[in-house]
Parts: sequence; C-alpha cells; structure tokens
Amino acid sequence: MMCRCTRILIAVIVAGSAMPRIVDAQRGQPRTAFAVSDFAKLRWVEGSWAGTAPGERSYYERCRFVDDTTAEITYYADSAFAHETGTGRLYLTVGRIFYTMGPGRWGATHVDDTKAYFVPQANAQNTYAWSRKSKDEWTATARSGFAGHDRVTVYTMRRAQP
Repeated sequence: MMCRCTRILIAVIVAGSAMPRIVDAQRGQPRTAFAVSDFAKLRWVEGSWAGTAPGERSYYERCRFVDDTTAEITYYADSAFAHETGTGRLYLTVGRIFYTMGPGRWGATHVDDTKAYFVPQANAQNTYAWSRKSKDEWTATARSGFAGHDRVTVYTMRRAQP
C-alpha cells in the first residue's frame, strides 16, 4: 500500500510533466509540423511591396526566396527602396516556420495558400495574420494588447515597382 507522501509525489510529477504542454497551448505556441511544401505556399509574399494603413506611416519591403526553406526580407523607408531600415527572414527549420523582423521572432501556427498566422516567440508581443487578396495585394494584420484592449493595425500590401 502506498503512503500518502508517495501518492502526492506521483501526482506532482504527473502534473509537472503535463505543465509545459498546457503552457504552450495557452500561449498559442506553434505545434503544427510544417514541411517544405507548406513553406512553398508562402511564395506569394515574394516581391517588392508598399504597406499602408490608416493613421500609420507607410513602409516598403522586399522579400526574396533564397532556397526552399529561407526567404530574406529587407525593409525600406522610401518607395524607391533606397533607404534600408532593417531586415528579417521567413524560414523553415525542424518542422517549424518562423518570421523575424529585427530582434523579434514569430512562429507560424497556420499556413495555407492564401493565409498565414504567426504568434510571438521572442522579443515580440503581437500576432501577425497575413491574408492574400490577389497576386498584387495582401494584408498584414498586427494585433497587440490583451482582450478588450487590443490594438489592431491592418496594413494593405500592394506590389510595388521600385
């Protein structure tokens, strides 16, 4: 017969082993394994883009796929794509798709032919939802804050000709 202390210890060990999965689920951490074929579904973001949102400063970006698992992104302050303001990456590693901008990193939780959803991983607080409208337009929706106090910014990304 087990003593009370042993039963408590077993209960603590079992509960503790489940805790990381519970915490990950609560934070919306990526759990879906992605393949190269999933990463290829994001090729529609390749090109030069001008981003505009009401009440926000416009920005410009160029996304270039360098191979089957990596795209490099360069951000610009001007429509001539002459003044670089930062860099980022979109990449697949160990079954996960990540998006970086400066020191921030987001992990994909959903990717298909017209949408992608990213949650914060490191040095970031907001989520991103990308939605393809046509071959020359998509939206990038950034959400930050918490329930009832969300800040939502929707950038319309239009193909640019630098």
